[in-house]
Amino acid sequence: MKNIESLFDYSAGQFEFIDHLLTMGVGVHFAALIFFLVVSQFVAPKYRIATALSCIVMVSAGLILNSQAVMWTDAYAYVDGSYQLQDLTFSNGYRYVNWMATIPCLLLQLLIVLNLKGKELFSTATWLILAAWGMIITGYVGQLYEVDDIAQLMIWGAVSTAFFVVMNWIVGTKIFKNRATMLGGTDSTITKVFWLMMFAWTLYPIAYLVPAFMNNADGVVLRQLLFTIADISSKVIYGLMITYIAIQQSAAAGYVPAQQALGRIGMDSKAA
Repeated sequence: MKNIESLFDYSAGQFEFIDHLLTMGVGVHFAALIFFLVVSQFVAPKYRIATALSCIVMVSAGLILNSQAVMWTDAYAYVDGSYQLQDLTFSNGYRYVNWMATIPCLLLQLLIVLNLKGKELFSTATWLILAAWGMIITGYVGQLYEVDDIAQLMIWGAVSTAFFVVMNWIVGTKIFKNRATMLGGTDSTITKVFWLMMFAWTLYPIAYLVPAFMNNADGVVLRQLLFTIADISSKVIYGLMITYIAIQQSAAAGYVPAQQALGRIGMDSKAA
């Protein structure tokens, strides 16, 4: 598989900037993993699976980004003043494989802190995951054409966008319908989560379209920058906000470790 990353030579600055972006992504995700593991003890059992899912996302995304970073450095060598492609090729396809696992986790986290239960939780999660997989699979097919056929890239991108709109419509509907049921004043925070999702998830289709409007080495730098910002925003910052909501709701429901973590009662109190 070829992505536009494999079409160009790169200056030392361009190559190292992308290398640093990918390495930073790895570090941020694994640092966040440690944080989520530590704070999981303060989350009530009802919401703890949301924090556990953040841990899964951090491991999955961190490993994929590490493989991307290794692939980037292995695929190029410094020759005659620029970094030039060698026998290997660099591919963004592994990102799509990762998203098949991480996006359902992110969506399920949201539904858990929205206090959805039973049939509503199962039905909503099913439709969201199907829409997410439809978006990812059609996007994956589209990016196969980015080197040879921009028209196909655009067509499959449009199909992927249709799934993207459906997914976001379901997310928005559930957030604004259920935020009034949330505890501990987290209704305003969940609204901010929605707008974070809209910002971060919109960066991915922009990165997808880079071959159509900036098909050069600078475009590759822009694309990897967009991917990195989107990854950190939609996974790490999102996970931090979801965990904050989980702890606040746990405390409001009377879970003592959460109340202790927030400084609302003394640490000498017995755990509930």
